[in-house]
Amino acid sequence: MKFKDGDRIKIKPHLWWPNGGVGVVSLPPEFVKEALDGEVAFTSTQRTIAGKERVITSVWVDFDEPVMDCSGDGPYIGGEVSIEYLEHM
Repeated sequence: MKFKDGDRIKIKPHLWWPNGGVGVVSLPPEFVKEALDGEVAFTSTQRTIAGKERVITSVWVDFDEPVMDCSGDGPYIGGEVSIEYLEHM
């Protein structure tokens, strides 16, 4: 499934974002791009990396409401989410 900048999405609750959420697909902030320097960078709204067992495609999401992650860190105003846990709204 393809997601583009500005798409409204719903995040299905899963391991990394256990409470799910709602937000908008966007390009990641500059500090995220800089932090990923040397890794597989975001060159568009989607980023694809080779995981241990499969290929993972994700997008950056700006959350409508701050969201906590799986380790109780946060609340975050945005984050990277695997597209398998996203639905268009």
